[in-house]
Amino acid sequence: MRLKTALPGIALVMCLWQGLGTAEIVDRVDVVVNGKAIKESDILNEIRVTDFLNQAKLDLGIAAQKQAASRLIDQKLIREAMTNGLYPPPDPAGAGRLEKQIRNRFANDAAFRRGLASFGISDGTLKEHLLWQIAVLQFISLRFHATADGGSAASSPNDVNQQFFAWLDQSRKDARIDFKRMDLQ
Repeated sequence: MRLKTALPGIALVMCLWQGLGTAEIVDRVDVVVNGKAIKESDILNEIRVTDFLNQAKLDLGIAAQKQAASRLIDQKLIREAMTNGLYPPPDPAGAGRLEKQIRNRFANDAAFRRGLASFGISDGTLKEHLLWQIAVLQFISLRFHATADGGSAASSPNDVNQQFFAWLDQSRKDARIDFKRMDLQ
């Protein structure tokens, strides 16, 4: 009688044991910025989309990953400032216009799709990236440009860039950045 009651427990243990042997890591956290994770897949996606947009050869090496991680840290800080400042979201139509310009680089839709596939990105990922680029430009314009009422913001594009990068440098200094992968520092 005891053997019959023990068999279901043994079977359960064997199933669990087998499952442990086939476990794999799907993604990992490489950097944490003010409690917000940047995953390895985020870094690789950033490289893929950036290289596609720049019409560069895809480079997933450690130097490219380090640069992408740095860009994503900046993006986390900008997103945080946008959320805290209640900046309006960009118009999605702008991303559509940018995508159309990018599509025009290709002979036809099939060539465009092959280009996306060769970099391992989807049309949706591209649109999301383009929308983010518009959001950043809008954030910079609203936060650092001269105001219509004569406020004390910058007036030239060079002044805007200087103010933005000074703000970004200070934001990095103030942020809690925890590198889980030391080779990305």
